[in-house]
Amino acid sequence: MHRNVSSVLGSALVLASLAAGGSVLAQDARDTLRVAMYSKAPSRGNVYGVPNTWPSMFWWEAIYDSFVRVDDKTQLRPHAAESWELVNNTTWRVKFKPNVEFSNGRKNDAANVVAIFDYLHSEQGKSASIIRNVKLASYKALDANTVEFVTQEPDPLLVAKFAGFYTADMKAWAEMGLEAFTARPVTSGPFKVVSWNDNEMVAAAHDKSWRAPKAKNLRMTEVPEPPARVAALESGQSDIIINMGPDDIARIRGAGHQAIIDPAPYVVSLALFTEDFANKWNKGGKTPFADRRVRQAVNYAIDRNALVKDLFGGITEPSGQPAAPQTFGYNPDVKPYPHDPAKARALLAEAGYPNGFSILMETQTGAIPQGREVLQAIANDLGKVGVKTDVRSLPFAEWVGKLIGKKWEGESTSFSMFHSPMIDVSVPFVWYSCQAPQRFTCVEELEPLISAQAKEMDRSKRQAILRDLMKKSNEEALSITVMDGKDITGVAKRVRGFGLWHRVVLYENISVDG
Repeated sequence: MHRNVSSVLGSALVLASLAAGGSVLAQDARDTLRVAMYSKAPSRGNVYGVPNTWPSMFWWEAIYDSFVRVDDKTQLRPHAAESWELVNNTTWRVKFKPNVEFSNGRKNDAANVVAIFDYLHSEQGKSASIIRNVKLASYKALDANTVEFVTQEPDPLLVAKFAGFYTADMKAWAEMGLEAFTARPVTSGPFKVVSWNDNEMVAAAHDKSWRAPKAKNLRMTEVPEPPARVAALESGQSDIIINMGPDDIARIRGAGHQAIIDPAPYVVSLALFTEDFANKWNKGGKTPFADRRVRQAVNYAIDRNALVKDLFGGITEPSGQPAAPQTFGYNPDVKPYPHDPAKARALLAEAGYPNGFSILMETQTGAIPQGREVLQAIANDLGKVGVKTDVRSLPFAEWVGKLIGKKWEGESTSFSMFHSPMIDVSVPFVWYSCQAPQRFTCVEELEPLISAQAKEMDRSKRQAILRDLMKKSNEEALSITVMDGKDITGVAKRVRGFGLWHRVVLYENISVDG
């Protein structure tokens, strides 16, 4: 990995900050699990303030309990919810564990779960996009620990969607007010928050949690630059670093640490906006990507094999569909677009762009290993066929603001095919459906399959529909799908019990040698 002067200086500053620490770490460094994150949690402890995805999930899993989890075999596992029953095609009964205790001594129960959904249906709560994908006709407590959910229409994924819902103490939420709760949330996870500033959370073991941790303290710090995270691991200032680059694997392992390569629930991809959000094209509200030939052209322009080999050392595979291989509905028969610049230029000319055009790509920073290098390589390939691409990197919080408000200035955004928390190929269609309020892309030809899979309660029939949707998405060039996601996590030699399920860190199992 090439490291310029600014990166080295940034690393030195971060290391100085980590070494200085706070009082908790100064006293208990030997018993503190220290995590270097690529980005802050935009809404800190407000678990319903932003879409439930990365990087927020990395922070929240340490302090909150999701209703359910999806394990490394892509099976639904009980978590705060201990069981569920499908009464009929629209009615589910979910029983919650009676021993999920918050850091203030209160316990989660059916009334608290109902209060969560009351909040999410309020004017303030509706801003969290998580509830927009859960269409409930009603919900009510049946007894102290059981909640009945009735959906507006059959929803085969309702319980899987609950992997993105967390058990916050809503009574404390109301008593403290949102601002105070955000800074010092009342939670039931393995750790409880001691302090949380803009870019760092310090937490202590929540011994009464039903999944009490093995480490006594936790410190999570935002360290945006990859070289700084690697330097923190090498120097002993961090125990776990999220998102290290392939070039650092050998060096980290050579020092006796672990570099864990894990299949990640995303496809490295670029969304192609069919809607002219910035009103730049004067073509009835459409961008060039509203034309299938243009979408196909930019897919032919990408040299996926070179990207995998040069930037990832061959540890992953090129992709041709909006699904990672471990997700339900993945179609193994769909192949990536071949690299064919001549065909790309011919399709652009046929679509009325013989001289190409210029686009702005508004991107996330730090979401994947080698993210900046991947984006630059894609921009270079697009430029060779006449699509001049200006790459603009945004902090995650700003990117989320554009996502929620549809305030895009450009025609594309990066790394948009994420499958958490459900690990189902339908997840990205929250953004890729003509019916989605915050859509990136509208392709009418896909709508019948998108609608059909959302209501099909038979698992095998739904899988067949999803595989058809993956095939059709490839034919329609829904997005630029580049390669299957891989996470590379650096884990210090003193760490024991590290585990990861689709980017869900199992914090409760981790211990550190003092």
